Amino acid sequence: MNSNTLVKKILILAANPKGTSRLRLDEEVREIELGLQRAQKRDQFVIKSRWAVRPIDFRRAMLDVEPQIVHFSGHGAGDGGLEFEDEKGQVKFVDAEGLAGLFELFKQVECVVLNACYSEIQAKAIARHVNYVIGMSQEIGDRAAIAFTVAFYDALGAGRSVEFSYEFGCSAIRLEGISENLTPKLLTKNELRTEHSNTTEPKVDYTRLRDLLAGGKWKQADKETADLILKVANREEQGWLRNEDMEKFSCQDLGTIDALWVKYSNGHFGFSVQQRIWQEVGGKVDKATECLLGDRVGWRVKSKWLPYDYDWLEYSDLTFSLNAPQGHLPARLVGISSPKFELLAGMGTGEGAVPLCLLHDFSRPFGWVWCWTGVFLFSRVETCNL
Repeated sequence: MNSNTLVKKILILAANPKGTSRLRLDEEVREIELGLQRAQKRDQFVIKSRWAVRPIDFRRAMLDVEPQIVHFSGHGAGDGGLEFEDEKGQVKFVDAEGLAGLFELFKQVECVVLNACYSEIQAKAIARHVNYVIGMSQEIGDRAAIAFTVAFYDALGAGRSVEFSYEFGCSAIRLEGISENLTPKLLTKNELRTEHSNTTEPKVDYTRLRDLLAGGKWKQADKETADLILKVANREEQGWLRNEDMEKFSCQDLGTIDALWVKYSNGHFGFSVQQRIWQEVGGKVDKATECLLGDRVGWRVKSKWLPYDYDWLEYSDLTFSLNAPQGHLPARLVGISSPKFELLAGMGTGEGAVPLCLLHDFSRPFGWVWCWTGVFLFSRVETCNL
């Protein structure tokens, strides 16, 4: 090896806390090491790994290794943070600002890879201080995560740029026949500066929603979700949304809310879950499709009075537990009508049902779905690639 060659140190941090789904982290790290061992530029890289990483382990490793590349493998929870471990091996969340603050101190870091679900939020914060950061825009499966990582480091080991290596990793996912090649996102410091100069994202704290979902308090979390949606859309005073509010709703905020629901329900609840079911039953904006969706997610039940008919449930009659059908929650969403219509003819509970849709002269399909901006929500979920 040429003594003048700069050796880049790669710090791999792995965490899989107790109570979280098991990840193939050992396989991922092994494949990275094997790939670099056979690479053309193998003498230019050194790998240092840390396992069952706690925040204190992370800090010490940054001091001891002084890496140019930092790679995190584990779980992410959107705005909730990356999941490190505590002293007992349980989940310890580290949020975006905490990570960004640490990387701000280590100017030698050139690239950070966050191979964790919903880690784009943390990636954006870190990219204020690091030239290249890769995060995941949504949930990513083990196969896709490993395929991306191995190809990314194969390309780096061949002397290619970070940009090329990122594209090479995305193409590897596609070559494996996995439709998650758009999930990894590359952020650069310069692009982020431009984005921040042209846009303003609402600052919303999702800590309470995260804690409610983690504690299985589904009804309280449902209310918190509706409140957060109004806050993000700047419609708290009005208490309801217009179609255009949902059409331009922040993808980052929608993704964070959805990620928290999906994570803490183990994929049972969430907007993306509901949108997938809507597509499965036809994906159309009509009464028949709406009724099929209502049947699948448990918002409709057989009528007590008419044996061949179904009734839409009042909000208070929903099931706020994991015993509910898949996609049952969130349900307490805000309607596209003024709240005064919610109690027409004494109908509705005022807790989320919008019985304006039950009126025979109303032009939209009957039931809940399109009243609480369901069609626009599902469209936005698809647009935001959740």
